[in-house]
Amino acid sequence: MTAPRRTLLVGALAATLVAAGVGIAPQTATAAPAAEGWLRVGHLSPDTKGVDVELSSLSGGKTVFELDDVTYGQVSPYQELPVGTYVLSMRAADEPDSTPVISTDVTVGDGNANTVVAYGKNADLKTTAFTDDLDQPGDGKAKLRLVQAATTARKVDVSTSEGTAVAEDAAFGTATKYATVDAGKWTLDVSGSGQRGTAKVDLAGNTVSTLFVLDDSRGDLTVVPVTDAAATAATPTGGVQTGGGGAASDPVVRATHELIAALRTIFS
Repeated sequence: MTAPRRTLLVGALAATLVAAGVGIAPQTATAAPAAEGWLRVGHLSPDTKGVDVELSSLSGGKTVFELDDVTYGQVSPYQELPVGTYVLSMRAADEPDSTPVISTDVTVGDGNANTVVAYGKNADLKTTAFTDDLDQPGDGKAKLRLVQAATTARKVDVSTSEGTAVAEDAAFGTATKYATVDAGKWTLDVSGSGQRGTAKVDLAGNTVSTLFVLDDSRGDLTVVPVTDAAATAATPTGGVQTGGGGAASDPVVRATHELIAALRTIFS
């Protein structure tokens, strides 16, 4: 898959130029920028093995981006895309000729951000697209919502360790409305259908996050936070996150996307 390698090479070159103190003067734009939106993909099916993700244009079938070996609980970085309709396919990792486990159309709107997820058990795999609100809440505050993707509970409740409700009766396969809370470290208790779990999250100020409720390795529940937007970024963030009780961004992937977006602006 040559496209991802090319992206990393361009990102590495840009980083080298910056580190060396080489400036690139912006050119004067001669035309209005094309309408664009943002899209990211999540693998939330606990018994579906790693998948390769491909997004291609509905018209012409040109591959727009690819992700290799995405595993349960991972959410990709946002990809900036021209407005339009695309075909999202997920196949078993390293089996490019296999039948997709899912294939669905997704639409990118002007200035909109969406999260498309595959969720549920493999025998009854579903997809849905959630609209993301990336307007940041201001200093000292954090905005968050909950996506309920745990297969062991039809509905879940999430509250802080002090008893403050974050979400109540969140149904499987749905996203709650966004809520604004004080930034800081939180201990969250999650329960539903006799299952329970606990997670610690650290919500930075002026950020937007999604809390994904997933199955953990013991069959209980866990909460995996993913940053959707941060005050320090010029573009939406949210590097590949890992489920099963932990979350870790991929700074190389995120930095690459930010550099590519900057280069597109400079040379457009």
